Amino acid sequence: MKKILGIFLSLTAVASIIIGCSKDQGNYDYIEINTLKISADMASADPAMFVTPDSIILRQNDSLKVKLKIDASIGAPGNLSYQWLITQYLQANANPSKYMISEAASLKTRITLPPNLYRLVARVTNNDTGVSYYKTFVLNVSGAEWGGEGWLVLQEQQNGADISVITTRDGGVKGKVFNNVYATMNGHKLPAGTFKVNVVNYATAINAQKVSFLYPNGGLQVRSVDFADSTRIENWFTPGAISSMNFQANGSAGGSGAGWEYVIVNNQIAYRQFQSVAHLANPPLFFPPYAGLTIAPYVINASTSDQIYTLYDRVNKGFVLFNASTSALVNIPAYAAATTNLNPVTGSGFDLKNMTDNMIYAENAQPMTASLAIYWNCFFRDDAGNNTYLVQFPRGIAYSNNFTTGRFQLKEANCPGINTATMFANPTFLSQPKGVFYYVNSNKIYTCTVNNLASSAATVGLTFPGGTVIKAMKIFNSGYTAANITALNVPEGKVLVVATDETASGGGNKVYFFNLNAQTGAILGSVSSPADVYTGFDKITDITFKKSLGR
Repeated sequence: MKKILGIFLSLTAVASIIIGCSKDQGNYDYIEINTLKISADMASADPAMFVTPDSIILRQNDSLKVKLKIDASIGAPGNLSYQWLITQYLQANANPSKYMISEAASLKTRITLPPNLYRLVARVTNNDTGVSYYKTFVLNVSGAEWGGEGWLVLQEQQNGADISVITTRDGGVKGKVFNNVYATMNGHKLPAGTFKVNVVNYATAINAQKVSFLYPNGGLQVRSVDFADSTRIENWFTPGAISSMNFQANGSAGGSGAGWEYVIVNNQIAYRQFQSVAHLANPPLFFPPYAGLTIAPYVINASTSDQIYTLYDRVNKGFVLFNASTSALVNIPAYAAATTNLNPVTGSGFDLKNMTDNMIYAENAQPMTASLAIYWNCFFRDDAGNNTYLVQFPRGIAYSNNFTTGRFQLKEANCPGINTATMFANPTFLSQPKGVFYYVNSNKIYTCTVNNLASSAATVGLTFPGGTVIKAMKIFNSGYTAANITALNVPEGKVLVVATDETASGGGNKVYFFNLNAQTGAILGSVSSPADVYTGFDKITDITFKKSLGR
């Protein structure tokens, strides 16, 4: 009986459900939602930036304007709110630290992101329905024009310093000048007293470089593509590794080497190796400065075996060989040739371990990427300032120390003002040894032809207006690999770049480019007719060339 009653109640419940459903004949109001279709308003788009309606390409620090075109399926779009976001293009990458950039209906912003590929996303929300719609653009950010190849001009300014960038390689093509680039990117100036700008080119394979600035008791490195602050010098070493920070030089052999970078701090050598792309995100610390060795602020090396440094010991007045990869000195043997070669008047040889005088300047006389054994020019002067001479030798990773040639006497009678010369520069395209070099005395630049013993002779190559202070003189050394120097027809070492302070004569501060004779090295043109000249700078402190990545 209970079983029959249960079946009856179940059938009654099912019948009730069926009857209820049959009576539901439209008790609900169905409303069609107002859907939105979003696209770029190409009538107001910059055609130089919008490659297609869905793809944007611009330079870092360019201003971007995007106006949306919104079509509604029913009437007006309604009450809308907006968000503009920039996200990574590849899922493996992280989003930018600030990826929500605007809440305006039309986007107007300056793109400061590092060069890369991103997605620009417009999110439009219908506040009446709460439904959001999206429009995605491919955003290709390339380096700012001033973040590419060109000459960096460091200048003193009130309460600080900054740089200008001249976007020319060798003066052959007229470049643009971008001023106050560091402050534009970082919102503040370089520290007062900044005296040196360096370009550090790492191994070509990792496609990386840094720009560094040195100032009293410190320094910093910035990204080369936009000059954004990267690391300050106090973070280059483990805490307590150095007690004071008198930094004098920062560089590398660049090009195709293994990526060794050096700094000279407190007259000591410190070093680190950039081996991989991972080191770009997390730079390795420098090894502590090598103790017990006081050196001149020059590192003699080349892109091949760039961990081997030839250094000059200021205390013992001789060269030493140092292997950064093992943090150890490499023995240089005693002088192995006849001592008659060392006679200061009749000899032309030199003893690497016993030079007796002060090395005042050293620079490569062949491209750094040419070979292991490129020639270097080293200039020496005695304590009294009465005797200056040049020593030339091919850089090595080992030395027999038996040089019988390579020392050239520079006498005032043939080389006017050589004993008080303040700057030197060395072209890198002439056959070695000998060749020519340039030196500065007062408002003149001399070209000196190197000859045996005391027969080297100099003539005036350039005379600037009276009262001119020559602030910097550099040879165009590109840092390109040897293959690229040839393939791109680069005038390596064949351009002399000079920065001047001509305020005494009303000329202001200038940067000149002078071509050099391809056979003799003679300076072509004159102060009034250079290959090119740029004006309008503040007081110039230093200049250097920055190559494009990968070259």
